Amino acid sequence: MVYSYQIVKFQTISLVQGNHWSQSVNDKGVNYKSLKDPFSKIIVQSSNNSKKLYRVPKDRTVIVTNDTVHFLGELA
Repeated sequence: MVYSYQIVKFQTISLVQGNHWSQSVNDKGVNYKSLKDPFSKIIVQSSNNSKKLYRVPKDRTVIVTNDTVHFLGELA
């Protein structure tokens, strides 16, 4: 698997299997941490209405700020 840093302007975000994530809030925004080994999945619908499924490796954090999501992951 090859993971790269993703920055996506989004309309909606869906966490696949919500129990594979933990949530926290800090000054950077809302954080979702991947808990499942080897990866958790997230669906991002971008502002142009295209939906993409990404894999986020275990113990990595997805940061949501305003209308942008930042994370290390790969397209599934």
